[in-house]
Amino acid sequence: MLAISILANIALGIVLFAVLYRKRANDPERLAEPQQALERYRTRYPLARGRASLAADGRAALLELTDGTLGLVERCGRRWNVRALKPTEILGVDRAGERAITVHFADFGWPRSRVELADPDTCRRWLERLVAMREAVHRA
Repeated sequence: MLAISILANIALGIVLFAVLYRKRANDPERLAEPQQALERYRTRYPLARGRASLAADGRAALLELTDGTLGLVERCGRRWNVRALKPTEILGVDRAGERAITVHFADFGWPRSRVELADPDTCRRWLERLVAMREAVHRA
């Protein structure tokens, strides 16, 4: 009887592990155009308007909104995470190569984001803007 219980628990563990693996696996959904990034952002901030710079792999986008704020949309596993980029929540901004930016947040649940843009000039402009935004708050 004990052997049956052990085998049942092992089988259940294997099934649960397979379900967890499937839920956490990446799927092929990507952002194909800037409008899609804005639509994703509007799921949390419905009044947002602006333009987006898509990541080269379509898994993220940096948004410049018409009200002067910035936003981020990022694919994490099977879901899209959306974040308003507030100067007080940004701990640091680093250039990661010629076309990539890493933003470090003061958030245990979302400590950093890495966005690799297709164009080096776009990457440079975003880096300058994020660094200036962060430094303006930390100087005050």
